[in-house]
Amino acid sequence: MPLFDFQSLLWWGLPLVSAPILIHLINLLRHRRVDWAAMDFLLASQKKFKTRVLLKQLLLLLLRVAAVLGIVLAMAGLRWSNTLAGILGGARTSHVVLLDDSFSMGDSSGDGVAFERGRKVVDRIVSDLLATSGQQELAVGRFSKLSLPSVSGVPPAFDFPLQLLSPDGVQEIRASLESFKISETDCGPRKSIASAIETLGRTGSNEVLWLISDFRVRDWSTSDEVVAELRQLSDSGVRIHLVDCAVNPSVNLSISQLEPLGGVAAAGVIVPFEIAVRNNGLQSVRDVAIELREDGSARPGVRIREIPPGDIVYQRFDTRFDLTGDHVVEARINDDAVSADNKRISAVNVVDYVDVLLIDGSLTSSSKSNSNDAFFLSAALAPGAGAPTGLRPRIEPVHSLSTLTLNEFTAVWLLDVERLESAEIQALEAFSAAGGGVVFFMGPKTNPSFYNESLYRKGEGIFPVPLAGAVDLLADPSGDVVPDLQVEDHPVVSVLSGQRNPLLGSVRVDRYMAVERMFSPRDGRGFRKMLSLRNGASLAVEQPFGEGLVVVVFSTASPVWNNWSRGNPSWVVVMLELENYLAQARRRAESLVVGDPVSVSLQSDADENEVDFIVPPQGSIVRVSAEENEKKERIAILPSVDAAGRCEARWRSLDGSEKQKMFAINVNPSEGDLARMKSERLEEVLAGVSFSFESAENLQPEADALAGVSLLKPLLYALFIVLVAEQLLAYSASYHPRFKLAS
Repeated sequence: MPLFDFQSLLWWGLPLVSAPILIHLINLLRHRRVDWAAMDFLLASQKKFKTRVLLKQLLLLLLRVAAVLGIVLAMAGLRWSNTLAGILGGARTSHVVLLDDSFSMGDSSGDGVAFERGRKVVDRIVSDLLATSGQQELAVGRFSKLSLPSVSGVPPAFDFPLQLLSPDGVQEIRASLESFKISETDCGPRKSIASAIETLGRTGSNEVLWLISDFRVRDWSTSDEVVAELRQLSDSGVRIHLVDCAVNPSVNLSISQLEPLGGVAAAGVIVPFEIAVRNNGLQSVRDVAIELREDGSARPGVRIREIPPGDIVYQRFDTRFDLTGDHVVEARINDDAVSADNKRISAVNVVDYVDVLLIDGSLTSSSKSNSNDAFFLSAALAPGAGAPTGLRPRIEPVHSLSTLTLNEFTAVWLLDVERLESAEIQALEAFSAAGGGVVFFMGPKTNPSFYNESLYRKGEGIFPVPLAGAVDLLADPSGDVVPDLQVEDHPVVSVLSGQRNPLLGSVRVDRYMAVERMFSPRDGRGFRKMLSLRNGASLAVEQPFGEGLVVVVFSTASPVWNNWSRGNPSWVVVMLELENYLAQARRRAESLVVGDPVSVSLQSDADENEVDFIVPPQGSIVRVSAEENEKKERIAILPSVDAAGRCEARWRSLDGSEKQKMFAINVNPSEGDLARMKSERLEEVLAGVSFSFESAENLQPEADALAGVSLLKPLLYALFIVLVAEQLLAYSASYHPRFKLAS
């Protein structure tokens, strides 16, 4: 029984089959009878060969009709479902159905939910396959399950592995479909298609891939790996059906960020938070109310006046934790097209205080008194009980850099240090590379030659600039009254920005360490000015080093080269802002995306080897044994967490005490972007891939459309033979004069 993938093309193309006949008849009408005596002798010859010529003409006409018919049948996708399929190797048809269950499939725009449309399509395919004659194999898999990491080298399995379809199998699939829920993952199609390649590559039968998704721009616009995988399937003869479950999206907002904005997470200290809400729609959204909770208890929320389409708006709020330990801050907005990205949590570990290391260049193991630099800086970072900051400055001599565990500190401040030993330099650079903040203050003892040779190292060391030497800030020759301190565009000093700031006008800088005149920062290194002097020279600069930040202040922390720290409130403000800015990466709460691995580092000489992970949403316990990595570190890794929420890790130390660490697991807010791929754009992206693209609402798979063997290749071979035969017969049936070579 013949079947067609594109039956509409068949009905449009069949009238073209009559074209050769019409052309033949028209040519007959053009003949006129003319009596010509000279042709009489030819008539006798024509009568003799009339039958042979007529047969050639009829055969030529039939070949031309067959050629046109073959082209029409090839374009219509001719297949066969009876015994001919068995002869051609297609008696068994294998179907792989991939169902997208990422949380964007929860889109409730229009009538219904995208995921429900997808489930109905799967059920419809299963029902029609059961009614189809022949052997039908079927495998069904969800994106979220097929995207899981391999366990002991074993890849994730389909929800319903490939097997011959039977009434019992249909009931099993339908029961599974009822239990399928929208996941909170952002998994795209790549890993699922890779699993389909492994499955279809072993069947040796006629093969069909059904990919049921919402086809968002973020997953398909630049997915080269997906295109390569689909092209591989298409080239191997797999028929690919793409089924779109989405409709034009309505308004969808996503909470894309919720985290501490600097500050010290210490008991009794105000911690600033920042929340970001993105508008994924095409229209502005006004008066967005954000509900906030701390450890499950409601607190005053915040409002955003307006969010333009495609834009992100940030809002700050302050909170304070009275008790130490792990705390959770939660933000929520009203439900819209997709609800999974309307909430977000942040995990905060609150401590009694945070240690800050001050390296005093004048302090030695034999001396006990601190320099003025350490005194004025420690007074700014920890003013006293009346103004708690959560910081505990610890003043140490230079050699402590190689003896202390620097990772216990959020930042290291070096105050007028003359020189460092190689071990101290290595420890400092390793600390910064791992995310620590480092601040250098200059002074009379600072040795420019040492800094250039050992710390700057032609731009490869931790120090960001080469030094020229200490110079005086000369009076302004114009006689204008200009503040010595000039504020650059930087978050640390943004509080001082503005014209005629009285706090800046009272700061006097007499001397500073100049940068080499020919120095120019390299592109892409993140070099940034924080403060400048009125003559244009740098007073404070910043540059990343590894995962951390390095700041250089080219004057003293004490009132030796300037008077900034002597009773000026802006000194305290800027130093606290600088400490928070430097330590922001280390103090940022652990925030992971659904599907990410969760890891805990253990101390070999202090901790037991097993870690219990309490995972959302039900709080189930997963026990993981730590393993040693290449760096000889013992790490317990939970391969993935499948739901958003609070995740805790608990383990015991060798002395029996309990330890724990909390993680915030959130959805990927990018998945909330509901922009759809148009069919024209999808055809451009999937150039070279043979596929059909249909809407779930319009898809009505019939039994005949799901089985049978494709006759495209045999048809093309036959068409080639017909065309060659037509050309040879046409040459034989036509007159060709013979040309003699001139003698």
